Amino acid sequence: MKKKFLFLITVVALTATSAVAQVKETFDSNSWQWTEYSAELGRAYIIEGVMRLESKSDKANITLDEMVGSVATHSFLPMDPAKGFDLKCTATLEKFEGKKSFGIILDYIDDMNCIVFMIKGDCAWLYKMKEGKIVGQQKNQFKLQKGKKNTSLDIQVVYQGGELEIRVNDVQALLCKYVPITSNGFGFFAFGKCKVDFDDVEILN
Repeated sequence: MKKKFLFLITVVALTATSAVAQVKETFDSNSWQWTEYSAELGRAYIIEGVMRLESKSDKANITLDEMVGSVATHSFLPMDPAKGFDLKCTATLEKFEGKKSFGIILDYIDDMNCIVFMIKGDCAWLYKMKEGKIVGQQKNQFKLQKGKKNTSLDIQVVYQGGELEIRVNDVQALLCKYVPITSNGFGFFAFGKCKVDFDDVEILN
């Protein structure tokens, strides 16, 4: 009887550990099948427990779908966006200034159909893209301190009933209403001779 009880406790503990592992990506391995690649414009790859994006392009005029399709990575997360979600992740930027921009990708279906959140200049932007065309956008003044050797950010994305809030270092960067999200595709991108390390993607509910 004791052996059966101990076995049951072990099974429950293992199941709980597995459940925790399924809702957090630490990039110690590629458990959520993130895209990794290297190209002329830069590369996206897992190294030393982070997802690193290195953009080498300083092209002035670039379309949003080119940006998402160049130095970016995505995964399909183990969640149902229709039920709402609360996501967290961290980002570490190397000297954020000039034309550098970076952000996250939501509602990802493919490079031409997704929602893009980015910090560019002194603003936070949200773009809705359908078939490669921008069909909606919203911006809010949001400044990051420029010129530091490294900038560390805690990013939170909360979605419920069509309302999307994005917070950076516990400050509201954007609050958007009437933003339907149907895909569990999620990712990151970087542009403008920019290096960003993303880590600890966590699904809180």
